Amino acid sequence: MNSFRKWLTVAAVLAMVAATFGQSTQRATALTSAQKAPKQLPADLKEFFIGQWSGAGEFSNARKIEADVSFSADLDNQWLNYRHTDRAPNKYKATGMWGFDRDSERFLMLVTDNFGGARLFVSDGWLDGRIVFNSARLLAVSPMQERFTFARESANTFRMTYETSRDGNTWRLGDYLIFRRK
Repeated sequence: MNSFRKWLTVAAVLAMVAATFGQSTQRATALTSAQKAPKQLPADLKEFFIGQWSGAGEFSNARKIEADVSFSADLDNQWLNYRHTDRAPNKYKATGMWGFDRDSERFLMLVTDNFGGARLFVSDGWLDGRIVFNSARLLAVSPMQERFTFARESANTFRMTYETSRDGNTWRLGDYLIFRRK
């Protein structure tokens, strides 16, 4: 009788495990199928930016700056990979990803750089040949807000502007570059 109770207890526990596992598998399948497809990058944004670019411009103090950037489709065409390398004597290098966050449907730019920075920017998207990315809090709280604007100037040029603000209303130029397709 004692072994029968043990067997019955083991069978009951196994049945509960099987039922729980089966339910969680069904729940996971339901969640996966219920997820909506992620928003796609605008075709004209990809067509314009993908490729190699060379740029020149100035810092706010009129000191010259030059850089090379490239854009490529990545992760099954879901994201645009952005690489930025300043030319000497400047040393800034960054890599970023542009795309839509599936859950919030916000257009994002995630940027990491050679100075150890990791920054998140959000945008209303590619509108009339222009995209503005405003800083969003990621890990650290900073009193300084940042903004990148990428604006198409012609079929083969765009202007990238970097600005900062302490109050979100008054923006100060950090630098700008005019990029030409290589």
